Amino acid sequence: MSRTKWLLIIALALVVIAASVVLYQVLANRSQQHLPIVELQRTLLDVLDEDELKHELEVIHPVLPPDRQSRYQLYVTPNDEAVAALAGDVSGAKQCYDVAVQWTWVSDQTLNGVREKWLMPHEFIVDTPGYPGNPVKPRVVSDCEEQANTLASLLRADGVSANDVRVVLGKVDFAGEVGGHAWVEVWYNSQWMPLESTSGPYWDDEKGRWFSRAGYPFQHFADNDYPQVEVWSYYNDIYFLDPRDGSGNAPASWRLLLSLE
Repeated sequence: MSRTKWLLIIALALVVIAASVVLYQVLANRSQQHLPIVELQRTLLDVLDEDELKHELEVIHPVLPPDRQSRYQLYVTPNDEAVAALAGDVSGAKQCYDVAVQWTWVSDQTLNGVREKWLMPHEFIVDTPGYPGNPVKPRVVSDCEEQANTLASLLRADGVSANDVRVVLGKVDFAGEVGGHAWVEVWYNSQWMPLESTSGPYWDDEKGRWFSRAGYPFQHFADNDYPQVEVWSYYNDIYFLDPRDGSGNAPASWRLLLSLE
């Protein structure tokens, strides 16, 4: 067989191998995107309980009054310049969510080298793409509370009323995996509809690789139950509510389903 034919065979073999690798990656990513809801989220839960979370915020902001309302609300910043710039590129709650669901979930242990660390939305948007601990530079990365606080900030900057958007801190149960979590709710079609931005791409610490996922559609939780076990706090930059005792300055619309009025 001539040298030219051998080169052609080798070239074709390399093309087949490359195509197989690409096909495998596409199918792997697609399988991740179409996993059931519980499988999409079960590995992305925070490890903190409520007491640990309160302690963490006290360490970050020791000069603030010792109440959750002040501490939590610091992290919803619709007037921040980075948030405002991002809001200039979107219009409406769906487009805000479409931006947020592209953010990559990365654990605090990987990104920051500690079990838990809250970042302001500005730092999340501007700085995490270049963080030394970011395994997928230059993507915007962090875990659930940054994504929830920043999505709420973006919605507020886009013009959503403080009455109609809130961050939720609580406990969820995805297929038996129970843990602390942060998500966003918007008032949509006369109901509070959860938005889960961490259903998008994520970094798997155990496998040491990045997974691409499209995330849930905007209205997914309008028709599907969100697996919350308990809620510790609702808040945004204006309002706060502890649903267990009714404390806080939230409007009546936040309390309608709580039997607190």
